[in-house]
Amino acid sequence: MDIIDTPQPPPVLGSQPNQNQLQNAGFLVRLVDGDHANEGHVELLLNGEWGRICAEGWTERAAAVVCRQLGYSGTAVTIYRPYSDAWHVPIHLDNVKCFGTEHTLAECIIHQSAQHNCRQKKSVRVMCDYMRKESQFIRNDGSNIGLCGLRLTQHRNRRIIGGNKSSRGSWPWQVSLRLKGIHKDARLLCGATLISSCWVMTAAHCFKRFGVDVRRYLLRVGDHHTGVRDESERELPVEKILLHRNYRPSNNDNDIALVRMWGKEGKCLSFNHHVFPVCLPAGKQKAEVDRKSCVISGWGDTGKSYSRMLLQGTVPLLPRKVCTSRYGKKFTNRMLCAGNLSEDNRVDSCQGDSGGPLVCQRPNTQWVILGITSWGYGCGQKDSPGVYTKVSKFVPWIKKETKII
Repeated sequence: MDIIDTPQPPPVLGSQPNQNQLQNAGFLVRLVDGDHANEGHVELLLNGEWGRICAEGWTERAAAVVCRQLGYSGTAVTIYRPYSDAWHVPIHLDNVKCFGTEHTLAECIIHQSAQHNCRQKKSVRVMCDYMRKESQFIRNDGSNIGLCGLRLTQHRNRRIIGGNKSSRGSWPWQVSLRLKGIHKDARLLCGATLISSCWVMTAAHCFKRFGVDVRRYLLRVGDHHTGVRDESERELPVEKILLHRNYRPSNNDNDIALVRMWGKEGKCLSFNHHVFPVCLPAGKQKAEVDRKSCVISGWGDTGKSYSRMLLQGTVPLLPRKVCTSRYGKKFTNRMLCAGNLSEDNRVDSCQGDSGGPLVCQRPNTQWVILGITSWGYGCGQKDSPGVYTKVSKFVPWIKKETKII
């Protein structure tokens, strides 16, 4: 997904911000299959037939032009979606080139061909007036999903095999909890996860050794390579640390903590490509996610040292009976376990950090945090999956303390 603030030239005559299609300069343009009028797959009518646009060559500038043509003047966002579910809709355009100042898509340099070359098999989906609509995102069942769990940069559509280095912006909710040093930079202590503008979530055991004095810690957001200062990277002081009152250090039960950074409520951070919150699960309701390809991330143990580059690894959620057979009574109903148990593809929280996220993807592309890296026996050892705090058990507590809707 790309994001850009759309310049505001004179409005297109006859357009209104609540329209989702517009006849202009020979193209009837519309957004379809979206939850709201301001979002959806971009389709245009050519030769009497609706068709979509291939993602190859598409940029945030082109998204801004589409939104402007439809009468919007706010922020434009592109979401790149696999096209396999819609091959019955033809591809009309690919390699669209826009400067970003055009009033209509027809003014851009376009490649129209009956034999398109859409190798990525991805069509373009656009969201207009992006941030302006933050409080209006409603699921079909009427519940508010907010803006969360979206990866705002374009990534190659390939499955993560094992544990490997992530690309910059892959996991924008990834945060590091850092311990201040006396004469040097704050060192990595634990992973954490951004859940709102002001709050992150981590493991309670991260504070077991050094306590909960907020002056000892910093939160780093927008980081990718720990040895390179990224443009989006920020370090923020901590205002408050809340350990769950039932946290038990002896067995890491209820291993969850909330950390608030300094700042005015709701305005501690500005979201961008590299800083964006993850979604919380819907309480006790079983999350509708891909449970076979969840992802852990962090700057964790690589077997030699800690990585300077953010790592990622794909792990399946495992049945409860697998976890209890391995860990017995130490594995409570406030925990879940995940990991690849095969000899040749073993990934667990070695690729993450204590306190870091275990996220799974919803069918609508949003990512949900289901687990917080907590404990396990060894690192990637056979029959020893990683154990994670089960976040869904704590959603009421999280919402009560953070005031997240």
